[in-house]
Amino acid sequence: MNKQILIIATSAFLLSCTDIRPHITTNKTDINVQQTNTTNVKYTCSRNTKLSVNFTSTIDEIEQTVAIINGYGEQSITLPKKTVASGFLYSNGKYTLRGKGDKASWTVGRMAPFQCSVGDKLPSNKGIK
Repeated sequence: MNKQILIIATSAFLLSCTDIRPHITTNKTDINVQQTNTTNVKYTCSRNTKLSVNFTSTIDEIEQTVAIINGYGEQSITLPKKTVASGFLYSNGKYTLRGKGDKASWTVGRMAPFQCSVGDKLPSNKGIK
């Protein structure tokens, strides 16, 4: 009988400790899916490179827009958005994704830029201006 009372008391205590409130993000690096807008774009680039880019913007008190690049190396590369007059620019200094419309250029360090276009079609020889 004492064992049953102990089990009931322990169960009641554990149930009172559960948190049934909705998920609240306290860590700024932990982005809640319900607080973001994400668009995935696949690029085919020169030098036999394919990039999958998730353009993600947070919808919280500090709006932040980033591009998450997959397909260049083994790890994802996250680039913050930079202000430009036309098109888009994401860069962290070492990696840069710049584009307008369905054309883009992907630059790694001091290497010549990769020319990219949306979809499976290889880009034309015209660069991004």
